[in-house]
Amino acid sequence: MRLDQYDWWTWLKEIGFSEEDLLLRDLQDSTDFGETIRMISAYAAAAEYFESSPANEMDFKMEGGNSRLVNALASKLGNNALHTGMRVEKITQRGGRVTVTAGGRDFTADACICTVPARVLTKITFDPPLPAAHAAAANKLQYARIVKNQILFKERFWGEENFSLISDVTSHYYFHSTKNQAGKQGILCSYAVGEKADVLASQSSGRRSDIITRDLLPLNRKAPELAVNIQSMAWQRDAYTQGAYAFYRPGQWFTLRPILRQPHGKILFAGEHLADWQGFMEGAVVTGETAAQALKGKSVRRRAA
Repeated sequence: MRLDQYDWWTWLKEIGFSEEDLLLRDLQDSTDFGETIRMISAYAAAAEYFESSPANEMDFKMEGGNSRLVNALASKLGNNALHTGMRVEKITQRGGRVTVTAGGRDFTADACICTVPARVLTKITFDPPLPAAHAAAANKLQYARIVKNQILFKERFWGEENFSLISDVTSHYYFHSTKNQAGKQGILCSYAVGEKADVLASQSSGRRSDIITRDLLPLNRKAPELAVNIQSMAWQRDAYTQGAYAFYRPGQWFTLRPILRQPHGKILFAGEHLADWQGFMEGAVVTGETAAQALKGKSVRRRAA
């Protein structure tokens, strides 16, 4: 709780990091948190180090793409049970039942697990309303500004399959997206955060590609002319997320997070913002499982009674 009162930059300075060390740490750690370490709770930042696994799970990929996870879940549920492209407008609780109104239709069940990002939670009408503390916590929790830019190049001029690069220019961080895949062409992802993400998100595709490839000139002078295409996603501009993933500012880990995890009647909450680590599919899965187990436990207790 003492750590949570500091931002990560200030705490590292407190324990002896030099100015140069702090600048390097900010470049590296901000790729994880999506914002400068001057804004991140020191506890949330430190936890990534002292609670992490000896194996770096971020180095693993799902063969065939992440859509395989979604498709596997869908096939188990059955396509008739899935309804997509429907904006949730209202969630009502009456007589021990929950009704979700979405796309002009009503869906009624014994309970509801709500997984929307906190930034858009209050855009849903709850009846009865969310407790004031819950709504306030949702409005206070910030989400990272991140733009991911996938650039296709005619050839893999960067050489190593496990290539990555952290820079102090606008494009910020690069990694090889077509690692261990066959072919002469290759894709580098520029992963920019914070104000850099806003700068790149404001450009046209052509201008964005020009900035990102010119940032690579010190690495290879041919980079701009080898670029073929670019696809970008600025998560802070997505209406249904308003950011890439949650980040907790100083003093928020032990105050906002417990409130956001509290059920509202028969509505339970899940999502990466409630996990031990923010920004990963693992967090979404684990919190979803926790919510489902909580419902299962209630069901068992009712039957026993």
